[in-house]
Amino acid sequence: MVAVASFFAESYAEARQKFLDAVGRSGAVLIDSHRNPTLGPDGGALFTDVARIGPANAKKLLVLNSATHGIEGYCGSGCQVGWLLKGHYHRDAQPDTAVILVHAINPHGFAWGRRVTEENVDLNRNFLDHGKPHPQNADYEVLAEHINPIAWTPESLAKADAAIARHYGLPNADFLPSAVHGGQYVNAKGTFYGGDAPTWANRIFRAILAGHCSGAAAIGLIDYHTGLGPLGHGDLRFRGRRHLDLARSWYDEVSTVPGAGATWHVPSGLLALALDESLAQRTTVPMVIEYGTYDVNSVLKAIRADNWLHCHGDLASPQGREIKAFMREMFYPSVPEWKIMVFSRSNDVIRQALVGLAKT
Repeated sequence: MVAVASFFAESYAEARQKFLDAVGRSGAVLIDSHRNPTLGPDGGALFTDVARIGPANAKKLLVLNSATHGIEGYCGSGCQVGWLLKGHYHRDAQPDTAVILVHAINPHGFAWGRRVTEENVDLNRNFLDHGKPHPQNADYEVLAEHINPIAWTPESLAKADAAIARHYGLPNADFLPSAVHGGQYVNAKGTFYGGDAPTWANRIFRAILAGHCSGAAAIGLIDYHTGLGPLGHGDLRFRGRRHLDLARSWYDEVSTVPGAGATWHVPSGLLALALDESLAQRTTVPMVIEYGTYDVNSVLKAIRADNWLHCHGDLASPQGREIKAFMREMFYPSVPEWKIMVFSRSNDVIRQALVGLAKT
């Protein structure tokens, strides 16, 4: 029996090769390879690869998308690879259904171990109309120097966190408030920056939808993410503006808003919303699957540290290597059972989506 861990990779280059091999061995077809304008840390070329399994003229489609937040691509890639190699399409899909697999929509972030794109943009804050005024985040503007401090030492971090806590009237810094999670459009070198124009990855994703999905009548999306929730738990979040009832009929559980008492909100510019916008005349069910890793304050500390490192630090220094290792662990846990939990949940969610599509 093939071990689940073998579907997952230790680098972007290995993940891409595993994906291409799985496509060739599963009966899927590679239909596009979009080369990113940047290179990886090893000097290698970076690609967003697109494969399809099922008929080219299918009227029902499921899109599986990995690496919206680059480093989180380890999870999505492993799930895509394993699903193909296990032959689950042939087990679960109807003859009029195809699956489009978008591997590494943000290959730069994947290769460099970052959530952001080569433009330092959070791709999941970039899918909005940049011709209109961007959403404002007054809290971020007040706290920017503390959220993204110039120095990264225990002393400077403690001072910054205390300032954030005072702003919210909290005993300790809480990085769930909208100052951080809600996104911002004023500091191109800050965390959760949504950009001032569509990124390369944004344009490629919209081109994939237009080129490979517009002929279908019903389209589902599963966008893979990690970093929020209990270790290994896969929380399903509806991210559309239409067809919520349909989503609830497809899946075993569907979240639409943060939990009770949360101090953050669903941000603007989510990639999943592009499905509704690009295919407005179709039945669309965009979903995010969010896999838990570690406590949220540790995860968000890693994001801030990584942002500091790429803006002010030295990647080759001991501190730089420590930050990169911490970042990787927060979004791609080394706990062996995590991969098994992630893969099992993914297979079940894909099966639910295919059954739902068959009834739609």
